[in-house]
Amino acid sequence: MAESRYMTLSDPSSLLKISNDTSQYLQSALEDIVASYPPRSRYSHEHLQGLWSGPTGIALLMLQISARQPSLLVSGQTPYHWAKAYISGSRGHNLRLGSRGCGIHDEKLAFEAVRASIFREDPSHVRTFVSCVSQILEVEEYPDEILYGRAGTLYLLRLVRHWVPGSNKLVDPAIAEITNTILNRGPNWTWHDKRYLGAVHGDIGILTQVVLTSPETAPQLESVLDRLLRLQHPSGNWPSSEQHAHTGKCLVQFCHGAPGFVVSLLSLREHFPALQEKIDAAIQLGRKCIWAEGLLKKEPSLCHGIFGNALALPKGPQREHFLAVATPENVANMKKADHTGTIFDRADYGRAYSTTTSYTPSAAWAWLVCDDEHPKMLAYNDI
Repeated sequence: MAESRYMTLSDPSSLLKISNDTSQYLQSALEDIVASYPPRSRYSHEHLQGLWSGPTGIALLMLQISARQPSLLVSGQTPYHWAKAYISGSRGHNLRLGSRGCGIHDEKLAFEAVRASIFREDPSHVRTFVSCVSQILEVEEYPDEILYGRAGTLYLLRLVRHWVPGSNKLVDPAIAEITNTILNRGPNWTWHDKRYLGAVHGDIGILTQVVLTSPETAPQLESVLDRLLRLQHPSGNWPSSEQHAHTGKCLVQFCHGAPGFVVSLLSLREHFPALQEKIDAAIQLGRKCIWAEGLLKKEPSLCHGIFGNALALPKGPQREHFLAVATPENVANMKKADHTGTIFDRADYGRAYSTTTSYTPSAAWAWLVCDDEHPKMLAYNDI
């Protein structure tokens, strides 16, 4: 029998509570980032992985924190100061679109978008970013998902439109072209020749980026969303791909499974009035699955750990319990007491300050938004 990916609740009636002020956890995480992963004047290529990992992702994190807590001081400086510091280091003279794709993982696109958003008083940065986007239309091989594909480009376009007043004149034509390309290639989108369904590589992620960027497309995507809702298992989870649609192979994490669907559906609900009853039922059932199987053994993170799963739960005791399990002191205590070597093992692909797959940046975002009624996911539906 395969080893379980999650921890079971020993006593569901006795839930953990967060003992400290969550602002202390936010402060601690941010201080850790700037001390252990400080901004540099120059970055080598291996550090540059777009919003997923590296200084550009940390710059976005700091930018979003600056919007919510502009007066917060981290090592004596505001989050906006740190956003500028992380985006200002040299990426080299030959930074260009990568061959792997055009999503939020691509350093060139992400860097230009975040730089334009941070230095929004300089319209030349927006023009540079949009010129990069125009190159994407020439590459048929790019996928359509968010990490490596066109849906990620839409997120970046929406990011710039949000942060830079008046940029819509430059950004909207690019949005229309990328959106039309995605729609014309769908609804049977593929990644590595497989029909993925989840938030990062699949249909619900593509649909979310398209509709949040261009709400007027919702009516033509209603049947696509309806079909995705019907693929939900009785357990409340969704399969990671159509290949596993009728099997028990289901991951319960943001990138694949119920957490990503729930976060997406909460943002999509207002755009699909005819499906709202189905969406509400799917969210409720999905949350039951997350509560039962979402206390993951992987190190807490946003993408495939407890932090991302906690943000998909309703505000209240269940979300607080998940977050309490993921506090720094509890993580340290549980790892110390674990003799199996399976509790909170790192899953950040060797990148300790990856924006959404490592502990500290994920913690910073989680503690920032944990009291929201419907917390958003960084680099997904946060704008």
